[in-house]
Amino acid sequence: MSDFKKILEEIAEKYDCKIWISERIGRRWSFYKDLKAGKEKFLPAELLVENGRFGVFAEDFPEEKKDEVVPLLKRILERLE
Repeated sequence: MSDFKKILEEIAEKYDCKIWISERIGRRWSFYKDLKAGKEKFLPAELLVENGRFGVFAEDFPEEKKDEVVPLLKRILERLE
């Protein structure tokens, strides 16, 4: 788990955003363990990628940079299953 946290911290620092992993519980999303990084910006959260049970959300993530991180985030979610 700490490897995932480290990756999220690197993404948050590089793209100056807040990013976290959530788990779907019914129709709601809930923070998953302590897998979050970055400073709270009080902006709307955006779902970057999901695999059914888990999703990666971000605040203030640059739209034009999504393609750079989505493949990595998908691999992380696959390993959480």
